[in-house]
Amino acid sequence: MKVSSASARALMWIAGVGLFLSTSVSAKAILGVDLGSLYMKVALVQRGAPLEIVTNMHSKRKTEQMILFDQGTRFYGADASSLLARKPTKTPGGMSVLLGRDEDHPSVKVLSERHYPIIPVYNETRKGLNIPIDGGKQSYSPEELTAMVLHYAEEITHHYGKEKGNTYGDITDCVLTVPSFATQAERRALLDAAELAGFKVLSLIDENTASALNFGMDKTFEEPQIYLFYNMGASSLQVSVVKFHSYEVPESKYSKKMKRVGSIEVLGKGWDATLGGMEFDNRIVEYMADHFNREWRKARGHDKDIRDIPRAMTKLRLQANKVKHVLSANQEIPVHVDSLHDDMSLSIQMTRTRLEELCDDLMERAVAPVHSALVAANLTLDDVTAIELIGGGMRVPKVQSGLAAVLGEKELGMHINSDESMALGAAFFGANISTAFKVRQVGLTDINPFPISISLENLESDKKTSNDKEVWSKQATVFKTNGKIAVKKTIAFTHDEDVHCALDYAEPETLPTGSKPELQRYKIKGIAGFAKEMEEKGLGKPKVSLQFELSQSGITSLIKAEAAVEETYTVEVEVEVEDDEDKSSNETDAADETTERKTEETKDASAETTEQSTEEAEKADNETKAGNATKDTEKPKKKTKMVEKEMKKTHKKVLDVEEYHVGKIQPLSKELKEEYKFNIAELARMDKERMLLEEAKNQLESYIYKVKNKLSDEEEKISKISTEEQREELSKLTMAAEDWLFDEGDSADVATVKAKYEELAKPAEKVWFRLSESTARPEAVQALKDKLKETEEKLNKWFEGKDYITDDEKADLASKFEAARKWVADKEDEQAAKASHEDPAFSSEEVPGQMQPIMKLVTRLMKKPKPKVEKLDTADNKTSAETNETVKTNETEKVESTSDEKDAAEETVPDGEEL
Repeated sequence: MKVSSASARALMWIAGVGLFLSTSVSAKAILGVDLGSLYMKVALVQRGAPLEIVTNMHSKRKTEQMILFDQGTRFYGADASSLLARKPTKTPGGMSVLLGRDEDHPSVKVLSERHYPIIPVYNETRKGLNIPIDGGKQSYSPEELTAMVLHYAEEITHHYGKEKGNTYGDITDCVLTVPSFATQAERRALLDAAELAGFKVLSLIDENTASALNFGMDKTFEEPQIYLFYNMGASSLQVSVVKFHSYEVPESKYSKKMKRVGSIEVLGKGWDATLGGMEFDNRIVEYMADHFNREWRKARGHDKDIRDIPRAMTKLRLQANKVKHVLSANQEIPVHVDSLHDDMSLSIQMTRTRLEELCDDLMERAVAPVHSALVAANLTLDDVTAIELIGGGMRVPKVQSGLAAVLGEKELGMHINSDESMALGAAFFGANISTAFKVRQVGLTDINPFPISISLENLESDKKTSNDKEVWSKQATVFKTNGKIAVKKTIAFTHDEDVHCALDYAEPETLPTGSKPELQRYKIKGIAGFAKEMEEKGLGKPKVSLQFELSQSGITSLIKAEAAVEETYTVEVEVEVEDDEDKSSNETDAADETTERKTEETKDASAETTEQSTEEAEKADNETKAGNATKDTEKPKKKTKMVEKEMKKTHKKVLDVEEYHVGKIQPLSKELKEEYKFNIAELARMDKERMLLEEAKNQLESYIYKVKNKLSDEEEKISKISTEEQREELSKLTMAAEDWLFDEGDSADVATVKAKYEELAKPAEKVWFRLSESTARPEAVQALKDKLKETEEKLNKWFEGKDYITDDEKADLASKFEAARKWVADKEDEQAAKASHEDPAFSSEEVPGQMQPIMKLVTRLMKKPKPKVEKLDTADNKTSAETNETVKTNETEKVESTSDEKDAAEETVPDGEEL
């Protein structure tokens, strides 16, 4: 299969599993982050290592997307989830779903419909949502909260690296997943959140596209295969039709040998933006709430609704999620929520049949996106080779049976990890577009489901609307429905006024419900001034070119604007031509000379000549003249003349472009970004201080218990190295520190807690030191004495037969032995003069060091080369040597060694000897 050059340019080269090779790099590690709606998954790719999922501090492969704000402290993931039922108004979750949306968006409105404790509100000042925490005591934007979660993703990655013995440095490069139906406002909001977190986003990638990439990255299909990816997550349903195929490329730049590589092409997409696992949860919540209300109203005689109690509803949501999971594998489950509210508990029996009855109407919605995706791909179900189920919601048996009924005999495949494939695919994609990896090839082409158009009109406010002049405007669709992404398009038109450009979705009805069509606005200036300048030169109107890009992240923007005028003019140029008169005259003269020469030759031939040399000279002269005549005939004279030539010149002008946004939801301004970055950094600083404070308090508390236990458990040993007063003082310090820690220590800072620790640790450590030294010191002294004796004996044996060791060297060694023994004797006397409760005269750590001077000299002596002696060759009674030097045959004479041999001649320790 051959690929056209245009298609080849659209393909991106992706990595193969296990083939990551280091090159000149810009990153040590890249993260693939799937934020999801409930759980965040993080994948990591490093040079020289395979793709892997990052486990969090609790060794879990997915992390709850929620943050608890409590008493100036932030808790993430499982730490926040464990307190959610108790502190629901302080624990926002699923903040990524709110990015780029207003309060009227269905995904936002559903929070109030499902009685969530935290309801976002619109902020006119910042043109976006705010999320109130703890009844409005704090408030954060979705971008800020998402940035905090992304920063936590980096933290757990560093923790994961430490657990494996790796350090990653600063991790800034990442690829983030987004829903297939995410609009430009939502994608920009996610990019803003990543910027606040300090990440460099290499690209955004659709969730289903990332899963398809994870599925096909190590496969090469000989024949084209059509796969349907069905992804039911927590909050939405997405369906993608993907084509897997392969094509041939040269093995290398200079090779004619071909190889086959895989290619992935997205053909169509469908979705339901509000149908996910949480919709099934909500049906169970409503059923349990109705049941509790009946019992509650009957027992208390009122008409109150449990749905108005945030803490109780949070408990029901948590319980409903557990019920759904259990019923996915079992037929029934007893449900009991103790003390749900008002000293009343909830107790019901829930069956799978009941759950399916409650969710029966959802199944029609669950299969509709399948048909939409096939229509977008211009395919039928018969064209589909296989189906892959991903996302947590697909585990519901009713969803699987409903799909099976629609899809007929086609198998519902589960060949990839339904939770992790999106994060792994994102990290895999990042390996391609980063310069940190050299990889094998797999092609990827994705599409944009929404057409994008531009509208042009004159910029000035006095758009002349009089009857005698029509208002100028133009419209065009720049990027069509389901067109490829990562492309550029240029729009050209002739105009002489500054223009206003509006970039919008062309078909608002195709957008997800609640999405706004406005994208960006541009004021393009410089056209009018350039046109006037050209008019003064007598030239026509400028041709304006606007180039737009639909990036790999699905963001459309104006990247280039210029105006040009082509000028045509004539100039006189000098050209060289042949002279016709000269040419005719030359030809006539040549003919006359030839006739004359022939006449003269005839006359000379009939006459008598007395001087031969004169005749030869005349003959030579005649030949020269004939030759000149011939040359004049071959090369006629040239002449020049002036002619007119048409020339072209292009005048170009780079136009000024001012970008701005309109609509209810707008990207963060530069000022807001700086403000949010400062706020996030301040929160991070406070978190770090809290962690250091907790560590200091834990250190102090554990040390208090250590002192108390040691004084009790080792009382007899401690009494031998301390006085009664010392022990009482240490006990008092311990009790005082404990009382302080649980009273004043609650409000103390890190420095104060550390000072309190030192106050207790200083006298206690002296006691522990004397206790340990009471046994370690005598053992170290005895070990040194034994070592001195053993070493001295082995040296005396080693000296035998080594006459090259001088007496001075032996005496030097003996003096060092004597110095070591004297040091031990002096220190023992000094220690004997001290009481057991006093600080020791020396420590056990000082003792082994007394062997160092001895061993240093011994090492030098052992490396001393012994003199070389000649060796006899028994075969011919001649001496042999390893050098080419002349050797004497006298057995008593020494062989002179080369300098190399002298250097190599070193004494080694005989086998079995140890010093």
